[in-house]
Amino acid sequence: MTAGTQVCVKCKEYTALREKAKQDGDFGKATTYEILRRRHPSHVIPSRMARWGVPA
Repeated sequence: MTAGTQVCVKCKEYTALREKAKQDGDFGKATTYEILRRRHPSHVIPSRMARWGVPA
């Protein structure tokens, strides 16, 4: 997560679980949590024009 990203409870949970798995040495599980966090829906609200497929 970058500094400009809004804080999301689910994103924070995935990040914490990833760090815990890394500390435990389970890098496969850590990778899975990172993938889940990255696939989590974006929190950016698209503009009205973007919803219609029109370039902003």
